[in-house]
Amino acid sequence: MSGPWISDEPEDPPIPLGLNEMTIPRAAILASLGTIAILLLSTIWVGWGAYVFLGQLDGAFSTIDESSLQDDGRWTWEVMLLYDTCEPREDAWAWPENLSAQDEPFWLPGELSCEWRHQGVNDRAVIAVNNAGNTSLSLKLSVESESVSITHPSSGILEVEPDTSEIFAIRLDSAVEEETFVVSVAHATVEEAVVELEVKLLSDVDRDSHIAPGNRLNVHYQVWIYDTGENLDEGDLPATAGEDPMCEAGAPGACYIKGFHWGLVGLDCDIIGNCIGLGTGPTHTVLLPPELAYKDRPDREPANNQWLLFELRLTSRIP
Repeated sequence: MSGPWISDEPEDPPIPLGLNEMTIPRAAILASLGTIAILLLSTIWVGWGAYVFLGQLDGAFSTIDESSLQDDGRWTWEVMLLYDTCEPREDAWAWPENLSAQDEPFWLPGELSCEWRHQGVNDRAVIAVNNAGNTSLSLKLSVESESVSITHPSSGILEVEPDTSEIFAIRLDSAVEEETFVVSVAHATVEEAVVELEVKLLSDVDRDSHIAPGNRLNVHYQVWIYDTGENLDEGDLPATAGEDPMCEAGAPGACYIKGFHWGLVGLDCDIIGNCIGLGTGPTHTVLLPPELAYKDRPDREPANNQWLLFELRLTSRIP
């Protein structure tokens, strides 16, 4: 009887211990079922992720109720140049006889046209935005001019909490004798919600040294109550134009009202002597609403809740 080692036809290989001819098909079936289960779980996981993402996306671009952004037919923010050079735009409304006595949530009855007499290339002006509503605002800033740009905030987006005011700054980038341009402050997501400020740009005396946010300077000031003409104070102060990092650090005696700090921006001078010894040198006049001065400050009577008029004169720059 010949053995398999001499057979011309190989026999079926021996079956390993513990298995039989049905084991491999069963394993394949189980593996397939496992793969299907994994695929189903993956599909469910991906689908849930897509559902959550789409929900978040929908929330981000959800329609905002425009009525929450309006008060008596007006958008709930307004825009003004800090200089005392503004008037009603297109004579659409009458300037109030007493600004502080208004019962309106707004500073003024409507949009403004303001004059900016610049002092040469790199001169800056400051614009205030008031949120008279009850909703936080994310506002997109733009300037319709090839000669002027926004320098602060650098993002071009201004966040304004309800019943507060914030500041942004513009800069003259090229020589201009005369130009009228529009500054637009638009809601970040409601395209048609736009408030405009018309600026009439006129050339004044050219200065060599321009006061920008962050510059330190000594300044002489006088301040009046705008509505009554009452002179409140006069003096000399060292200060930082724009945002003062010493205020952020809580340094004592370094911080003044926001409007005073920002009112110093654009108070330019000639470069000779680092602006020292100017005597009765460069001045400008700044008009501050209560939100940028003393709003709800009974400890600051009679300036509490008043519009203040500041005359600022640069006496020297601080190196």
